[in-house]
Amino acid sequence: MTLVYLLAWLAPFALGASIVALLDGRPRAFADWMRVLGCGFVLGAMLTALATLPLGRVAVARIVPTLAPALIAAAIAIAVRVFLRSRRELALPREARAMHPLFWILIVLLAAHAWLMADEILLRPMYPWDAWAAWLLKPKAWMLGGHIDRFVGFEEWLADGSGTLRTAASWHYPEALGRLAIWFSSAWGEWNAGVVGVLWLVLWLALLAGVYGQLRALGLSRDRAVIAIYALGSLPLVNVHVALAGYADLWLATLLAFACLAWMRALSSGRRTHFVLAALFALMLPFVKLEGGIWLALLAGTIAIFELESRWRRVALTVAPIAGVLVIALYLARAPFIVPLLDRAGLSTDTARILDHAPAVIGAAAEGMFAQYNWHLFWFAIALTLVVRFAALRRSRPLSAFGMFLLYGSAFLFALFVLTPAGRWAESYTAVNRLSLQIVPSMLVFAALLWREPESSEAASAAPPRMAEAASAGP
Repeated sequence: MTLVYLLAWLAPFALGASIVALLDGRPRAFADWMRVLGCGFVLGAMLTALATLPLGRVAVARIVPTLAPALIAAAIAIAVRVFLRSRRELALPREARAMHPLFWILIVLLAAHAWLMADEILLRPMYPWDAWAAWLLKPKAWMLGGHIDRFVGFEEWLADGSGTLRTAASWHYPEALGRLAIWFSSAWGEWNAGVVGVLWLVLWLALLAGVYGQLRALGLSRDRAVIAIYALGSLPLVNVHVALAGYADLWLATLLAFACLAWMRALSSGRRTHFVLAALFALMLPFVKLEGGIWLALLAGTIAIFELESRWRRVALTVAPIAGVLVIALYLARAPFIVPLLDRAGLSTDTARILDHAPAVIGAAAEGMFAQYNWHLFWFAIALTLVVRFAALRRSRPLSAFGMFLLYGSAFLFALFVLTPAGRWAESYTAVNRLSLQIVPSMLVFAALLWREPESSEAASAAPPRMAEAASAGP
């Protein structure tokens, strides 16, 4: 391990954590540190990946030495600003009650999960198809070639005489994960599957830490927050996506969950900085996967609707689903002003094929969610929570907005499988659960927030910004 490799880890952690602390407040209690470090690593990793874009065709050995000092300097400047500002803030009371010993068992079990996943990551080469055929193909080619070369379509590559271009079937995929992989592998000095794969284990830890900290800040009791992160961290398919590192879906899911949680904080506290933090996470989505742009549009549209006045919000909530159905109907009718736009999304206009395959696709999706072992009893628990805590949902405007976004997201996944060629992947069970994973962390934190104590959620919505987070000051 070299100094360059240590700087490669320090830069995204420091940059992301300082930005989160600037927008969210200086961490004081344990839950605050979990939130700042968990959310901070994910945000910092994405910003670090994007920072490599202006370098152009650079030698891989120069990436970290060129960028790390500037990123760390920016982090230090932001941290100083946070420290100077935080001296004017009041310290919040801590929760005196110790956590019940039984809940420490869940922490130990999560540690066991982490140990087993780390063992898989360090001993197994890059195994999943999408890992070496799509997301990590580019960084490995860059590492072996010594430069970050631009990937282009086959025709452009064939016509190029410079020898500095590359091509691949996935040349048009977003490159954030590839650039993050080359950041760490170049700092290591050679391509190493374990060095790259460990990013997914750190992502898992960051997801759990960030979710815990945000749930505590939103008023969920410590015991229930621990149950929530255990439920999330122990989901079989989540563990598979960590142990068999290389897929982009868990990164997308984490960004989406953090954006939603920051949005909930903004609605509860009224602080604009939380809206900014939510926007930062949401804007990273298109840089991870192509469908990230759809998730960004759905989240932005839902936020915009719930920022309208009550009368106009009711109108928008009525018009939005009608407009969606109308757009699909016009597309199936080959309306000329709709077809070019949706053709890019890969929709199918073969109505007969859709009707023929829809039952099998819906059946495969239902079996994957409720009958197979990918999710344990996750979706049953979500359905039961909605039934038992429906009154809490109706009572909370922020959670109603969150639920509406998840409803739109579920409709998007349904359309993705039924109205596109992706339906064949659903029928063969190769993608139905993997793409559903993108919404699972957001769905889990939504359900967890429904189990808040009524007085906690109501007080958080009505209290001033700093006092709204007092319930989260304990560990």
